[in-house]
Amino acid sequence: MASAQVFQSGFENWTGTSPDGWMGTKTSIAATSVTQVTDNVHGGTYAVRLENTTSSHKRFSTQPIAVTNGQNYSVSFWVRGAGDVRVGLYDGRPGGSSGYATYTPYTAATSTWQQVTVSIAAAYDTIGGEFILSVRNSVAPEHLVIDDVTISDAAPLTPTSIYNIQYTTDPSGDSPLNGQSVLTGGIVTAVLTGSGYFIQSGSGLWNGIYVYDQNNTPSMGDSLTFTASVSEYFNLTELSGVSAYTVVSSGNTLPAAYDVATGDVSLEPLESVLVRVSNANCTEVPSGATFGKYKVDDGSGEAVVGKVIYTTTPDPVLGTAYNVTGVNYYSFGEYNIEPRMASDVEFSSGIADAGVLNTISFGPNPATGLMQVNLGQATGSVVQFELTDLHGRAVQSGTFTGSQGQINVAGMATGLYHLTLRSKELVKSVAVQVAR
Repeated sequence: MASAQVFQSGFENWTGTSPDGWMGTKTSIAATSVTQVTDNVHGGTYAVRLENTTSSHKRFSTQPIAVTNGQNYSVSFWVRGAGDVRVGLYDGRPGGSSGYATYTPYTAATSTWQQVTVSIAAAYDTIGGEFILSVRNSVAPEHLVIDDVTISDAAPLTPTSIYNIQYTTDPSGDSPLNGQSVLTGGIVTAVLTGSGYFIQSGSGLWNGIYVYDQNNTPSMGDSLTFTASVSEYFNLTELSGVSAYTVVSSGNTLPAAYDVATGDVSLEPLESVLVRVSNANCTEVPSGATFGKYKVDDGSGEAVVGKVIYTTTPDPVLGTAYNVTGVNYYSFGEYNIEPRMASDVEFSSGIADAGVLNTISFGPNPATGLMQVNLGQATGSVVQFELTDLHGRAVQSGTFTGSQGQINVAGMATGLYHLTLRSKELVKSVAVQVAR
């Protein structure tokens, strides 16, 4: 089905020194930095050169265009030269965005013409929308030369799962959909009052995401659908620029908290996921130096417990064991388990009363064939195990009943796996590595 074209400019028509259809009210680049180009154009007779040698972006915007809340727009243009360019949209949307959609990622121009095509969604009905080319770091003599800009109604978005937004093999942790508009949804697992909320679709790895949204105020248990832009904010994958927001239902059962080891909290697949650590000793109490955060350790490494949603009261006691549930939120360069309410932090009697899983050892790690599991004080108990990959898929499961057991990892793909051990009362989770 053909897309409706809402704007087209080959920069063929100029009034004085300004290209027709451009230099809207949101333009911040100086008029003297917008010049006509006649040599090596992409199509027709003219193109436009944009000059901004600073690292702070400048906006080059269209004249007002009517846009529709929830409509996804395709923006396509050709660029050459030296510098960075990205696409934005001003539609006057309410909230803390000052009326702007989230910008797409920058594209670095090269000496030859390249076509850039991105999508961006409107979140407000207005006849005063302005599409923006945001530019920075241009280098003489060419700077950034733009030609043949086309803006069209894009085809309706198809639903995208949180998993597909979050799952990545990029070492940076960036989403493969960074800068794209998506139609998605999930159940609200936590609310960061005044800033946004966390949603999840199912329990486990890669299934949680933070939504930066100052306009809507859902409650935990709400099932939502909406359109938003995927972005990376200081290494946190988040959704922003929410439009077409719908509360499908309320009071839904929340996804189960995913049992993890404290030492695994910093793993990228757990970002924004509702997690739980068990039988973890408090190793550092809240203080001014820690900004009210504290640390717990179940023997696998320390995890930080934050306070952006709920402040643990009374202060946890050094050396006391706790079970802590919360969303795994990345901020200020580290992952923090963020409890949501008083019931998310509870005393654990497990270590004092039983401690059986705390004495289990295993190895070698990394393993290439058989991994030996020594049950320690759990000898004679029924201990279930489950080995899952970073997709959250169970690859092995079974039961140990003697003093030791084995897990055969021969033939499994190299990489990181998650081993969860469960007795009648306790849970222990550890990361295991399969190598070759």
